[in-house]
Amino acid sequence: MLTRASLKTSTSKVAALLLLLALSAASPAFAQAPAQREAPATVMGRVTDGEKAVAGITVTLMSGDASMRFRSVARAKTDGEGRYRISNVPPGRYQIMPFAPVYIVQDAGEWPPGKPLMLAAGEEVSDIDFRIERGGVITGRVTDADGKPRIREIVHLSVVNGPNRGGSVNSADRHRYATDDRGVYRIYGLASGQYRVSAGQGKESGRSGPNGFYRQTFYPGTTSEDEAKVVEVTPGGEATDIDITLGKRAKAFKAEGRVVSAENGEHVPGARLGFGTVVRHERRVMWTGTAQSDARGEFHFDAVVPGRYAVFAVSDGATDWYSEAAQFEMKESDIGGLEVRVRRGASLSGIIEVEGTSNRATLARLIPQIFLNAHYDPRAELAAPNFSAPTRPAPDGSFRVGGLRPGRVKIITGWPPVKGLTLLRVEHDGVERSDGIEIKAGAQVTGVRAVFAYGNAAIRGQVNIVGGTLPPQSRLVAFVLRPGGSGHFRGRPAEVDARGRFTVEGLPAGDYELVVQALRPNMPLREIKQQVTLEEDGEMTVSLTLDLNAVNNGGMP
Repeated sequence: MLTRASLKTSTSKVAALLLLLALSAASPAFAQAPAQREAPATVMGRVTDGEKAVAGITVTLMSGDASMRFRSVARAKTDGEGRYRISNVPPGRYQIMPFAPVYIVQDAGEWPPGKPLMLAAGEEVSDIDFRIERGGVITGRVTDADGKPRIREIVHLSVVNGPNRGGSVNSADRHRYATDDRGVYRIYGLASGQYRVSAGQGKESGRSGPNGFYRQTFYPGTTSEDEAKVVEVTPGGEATDIDITLGKRAKAFKAEGRVVSAENGEHVPGARLGFGTVVRHERRVMWTGTAQSDARGEFHFDAVVPGRYAVFAVSDGATDWYSEAAQFEMKESDIGGLEVRVRRGASLSGIIEVEGTSNRATLARLIPQIFLNAHYDPRAELAAPNFSAPTRPAPDGSFRVGGLRPGRVKIITGWPPVKGLTLLRVEHDGVERSDGIEIKAGAQVTGVRAVFAYGNAAIRGQVNIVGGTLPPQSRLVAFVLRPGGSGHFRGRPAEVDARGRFTVEGLPAGDYELVVQALRPNMPLREIKQQVTLEEDGEMTVSLTLDLNAVNNGGMP
């Protein structure tokens, strides 16, 4: 099942949803820990189509923890009255949603999919209800220029008017978007709206199979997106005979070149390279492959479709090479003589310090979990990649990030987050550098301090909504800021659950500004702020009210 706002292009989201669907189908029973100490919770609710109950719908409960996101932990089916009950659930943070691919979930969150839910020990939660709507269908046939069916051809949809206008529709289940042995496809569970339908490879696809490729062709049979005919999808409706005839199979080509030292012109063996299409208006490179130079410094990329590309050196942590992005245009023939000129990159080195604890055992546990990256904004020129290889500190907290090109870089933390630690500030030579550190070519920058705050204090809150209900696809998030600071400290956001509850934890003692924001896709609505003071290892309970009438008066869309 796709939610109305799950029409995204991000492959990470697609992969995560694939894991969700696979596990929810394979895990009918809840796998309890061997020694469950706290009383289990129960979740109940109802699934309707707005008027009638919908029976036989599987409702899946997924872990909401960052390290276990989308792992299915329990599921239940709705009965004849549309009701479900999930029992024996350990307390914790979860996401819950129905899984029925032909339907659209009307009131589920954008991402992660479903509704957030916090469960306390022994709690019995009712009224976690869902309203679903039967999705629309687009079906047709894909053939080649000789009229033969294209088997296992992936069909692509782009949204013209509807949820996520201008975006693409992806499914974790690629078979759902692929043609069968007759060349027939049937894409179901679609939100109402207008779509463009196509098959074949577009200009930014990058690579093809060994036997060439078919150029992207839009319904009813044009390679121009502007000339594509729009397909209308209605709730529960079916758009039929959306047939596409592809052109002749086109040939893909080879790009090859050498990696050489910018200092002396000698070839560089073993250099790791990235390769991708150039997205000009966004000034970025969309990666499509990697390679490594051989003993003579040579490299090649096969099966490259016509388009504009860049190849560049990538620091893997073991080497310190970097390069400018070597751009080229692939036309209708192989291209050779490409040259990637590499230089020894600059480096940043320093120490991690943790404020809030001096306990050696605690530090020995926390510091090895940290990942650091250097991230920089290319601004005036295309740069790829715009981040360094992730770096783990040594047990004593020392770290080094190498392979850096000249420019301004910021030290950021990687994924997953370390519970109880928040990056407070980054200093160089004793001065806070909230806007980054300027790196010169080949410089070995020392004296960097990445200061983390450690704490076990928490804020537990309740958001009460008055004056109506939030618009569809809205979500609430809570986070903390440190007033009067540089703005660098911002606690990790916590999503407010389906009952208005949230917990912001792992905070050091101090004064904070608690912020709760009401959001909908790509559009902030309103935020509520409250000043709070936390004691060491303390816990504060707060209650906030979101008045939708006040939001409407302020111009909520």
